Amino acid sequence: MKMQFCCGLLLTCAALMCAALTMAPVAFAENLPAGLSGSWKLTRMLPKKPAPASAACTPSAAFYNKRARGTRVQMDDHKIAWGPESAKDPDLRIRSVGLSDFNAKYADAGVTANALGLRSQQVEVIDVGAHDTLPFETIVVRDPSTLLFGRCGLFMEAVHDSGFVAPQLPTDR
Repeated sequence: MKMQFCCGLLLTCAALMCAALTMAPVAFAENLPAGLSGSWKLTRMLPKKPAPASAACTPSAAFYNKRARGTRVQMDDHKIAWGPESAKDPDLRIRSVGLSDFNAKYADAGVTANALGLRSQQVEVIDVGAHDTLPFETIVVRDPSTLLFGRCGLFMEAVHDSGFVAPQLPTDR
């Protein structure tokens, strides 16, 4: 009798735990995709003539200007830094976005995927959960050696500083 009760209790607890895990999705921060760690040299701002900033979204004047060209964003799984601004263990969310969805999101800012040089049908986007400590909130992977750091529809293009060329993304094949 005691054995039956313990087994029944154990099975009930296991069933409740399984139900709880399937009903409530658990979101975990992700690591950077392979090949994105390292130093990224900022090369240019896109679009060249941005739309005026709104009260809802104001980009960093220090990051999104000509003087930021040549500076570097350092990234690894535990830290992202640009100059004095850094985020330790940033909350990264990696997702794949269709070109039409990407264009719809940035239409108000006057930015298109074509203007940013995005050619594949799916774009890999990394949302950076530390937008209060970093001058960008999104990283768009244009190709294995070019990233776009974005906020408010403004993007800074960056190339991998070491000349390293990562393998092709699955969406580019």
